[in-house]
Amino acid sequence: MTGRRPVTPAAALGDSHNFGRRVTLRGARVAKPRTLLWEWLLLSADSPLRRCLADAAEAEGLGRDAFGFLPTLRFYDAGAAVGGEVERLRLDPLRSSSRAVRRSLATIVGRSLALWSWLGVADLHWENLILGVGKRGNIVFGPLDIEMILADLALPTETKLLPDADPEYAAVCRHASGVRRVLPYLGKPIAAEDLLALAAAYRSTLELLDRHAQAVADTFASLPNLRDEPLRVLLRGTSEYVNAAQTPLWPPLLEAEAVQLARGDIPYFFRLYEQPGIHFYANAELTQVARLPLRGDVPQLEPLLSLARGLRSASRQTLREQGLLTLLAAFDHPSLSGKHSGEGLTLTLGPRGVRVELQSGEALQAGRSLRELVSSVYLPCRCGEVREVFVPPVTVCKVAPGSV
Repeated sequence: MTGRRPVTPAAALGDSHNFGRRVTLRGARVAKPRTLLWEWLLLSADSPLRRCLADAAEAEGLGRDAFGFLPTLRFYDAGAAVGGEVERLRLDPLRSSSRAVRRSLATIVGRSLALWSWLGVADLHWENLILGVGKRGNIVFGPLDIEMILADLALPTETKLLPDADPEYAAVCRHASGVRRVLPYLGKPIAAEDLLALAAAYRSTLELLDRHAQAVADTFASLPNLRDEPLRVLLRGTSEYVNAAQTPLWPPLLEAEAVQLARGDIPYFFRLYEQPGIHFYANAELTQVARLPLRGDVPQLEPLLSLARGLRSASRQTLREQGLLTLLAAFDHPSLSGKHSGEGLTLTLGPRGVRVELQSGEALQAGRSLRELVSSVYLPCRCGEVREVFVPPVTVCKVAPGSV
């Protein structure tokens, strides 16, 4: 049986943006009224970036399918000004939790955390991720919506795959973290040997991407309309906008937010590569673009990764080192202990600290708790932790007896 959402043809999906536009299911296709370039780059078999990643993996001896866990979809009119259509994904649910499946999935999760962090992709909450088995029997784990990319990230928590420890949003981040999709298979807690595989895959994938950074940068730079494609900017969470009428927001709504809410939209903002400011559409035809003030009491943007510098950044070292420790802290549990070696990495989990020894001789260590950086992925509830390809549209948060 194929895993898919039980929706009817021509059904509207998701929130309303940009003068009432919604993602719409149309039979075997999904119509998305926004740029599809970023999804096409990562989720299309015809993408030059997918070929670049396959070439890099093959050159490193991993084989061309090392990134074969990414969804592979057919795109229609992906270069249209206001969007196009995407093939409706069809996968079978992943049924097995065998040792081999757990090890493969742990490796995929590690590579995913590295890939999305390195590419600066965000908003990878569990509702945006699918998990299943493809036509070739391969495990598929990845997002269906990619609207934010090339952010200069220093920690994998910034992708939302791992829960950020920000005290204001910690509870929301823990529930929404994308890796919760894999917990029904990896376990609560994950086995130490699988945590080792996950950590080793994360570190080795970051190193691979660093070595092939120029080729990836050249692939982006070759895109003819790169600087005209919107990169979405999230000023607030959707739930804050939904509750704005009942709960006063801080900081107060900007005029551009209030206008969009008044017409029934969830506010939509974006930036353009190498152009200053935060933009939004000013007319229903989406032919006029307005911009928030560059100065004053308005949100400010962080710089994006530089293609001219080959996607190299000072934060890459932090991503490799602090990011690895953050990953371990997210999956840590009091029951995990001892020394574990394999795949070029030795992991020692002691009573008070964790130590990682790399093949190069370098060692990283930290206390067992990194609560200032990341929260645990283990929650007492199991909402979102389902064995379906898609997270159900309505997920009830219930505490399961005996859960972690």
